[in-house]
Amino acid sequence: MGVTERRRREREIRRESAIDAAMSIYEEVGYHAITMEKIAERAELSRAALYLYFKNKEEILVSAIVAHSDYFAELLKEVYDNRESTKEHLLEKLWECFQKFYEKDPTAFTAWQYLHQSDVVGNLATELRDILHEAGSKVVALQHKIVEYAISKKVFIECDHRTLAEVIWSSFLGIIYIERSKNVLSNKNHLDNTQALAKRVLTQGILSKCRKDE
Repeated sequence: MGVTERRRREREIRRESAIDAAMSIYEEVGYHAITMEKIAERAELSRAALYLYFKNKEEILVSAIVAHSDYFAELLKEVYDNRESTKEHLLEKLWECFQKFYEKDPTAFTAWQYLHQSDVVGNLATELRDILHEAGSKVVALQHKIVEYAISKKVFIECDHRTLAEVIWSSFLGIIYIERSKNVLSNKNHLDNTQALAKRVLTQGILSKCRKDE
């Protein structure tokens, strides 16, 4: 390995160390308690070294979120690329993407949602807002394409594909946050059962057969 390549890898290791440190602090004490000083200490870097790689904590968190979002996009693209062979199971495949996205890094998942809140994203630098928007748009576009295809093949009901994609995604998000809250407050976890019921309701509808026949 040459000197240039070794230095490049060392820079990447330090960057990843800083990102990991920031996310662990976020998980422990929340967004507003994060400081560059705490990140440097946790990553075992000097403050001067940390500022060589990142301007501020927001840039570090956005880097982590974008990497996680790119993973989500890869999962969704795989579903879309295989849509012909799995079209009868697209809801299940789409939900599996959501689940893998969450399970790979729950902390990055919650940070991703947090930084998209209007009062938080509004305080980010324009450059960082644009980066988040681009990453989010890629994910949303893939969800739309999957749902649009399912509607065109009459696997999903006839409706606006963008709205239906939002309904499916928001159903997953709501379940995750409710179950996380329940787990914190009462140490109860019904995530698997709740997700199974949600997919059943999305597939079959909420009304019983007798009500549908009226």
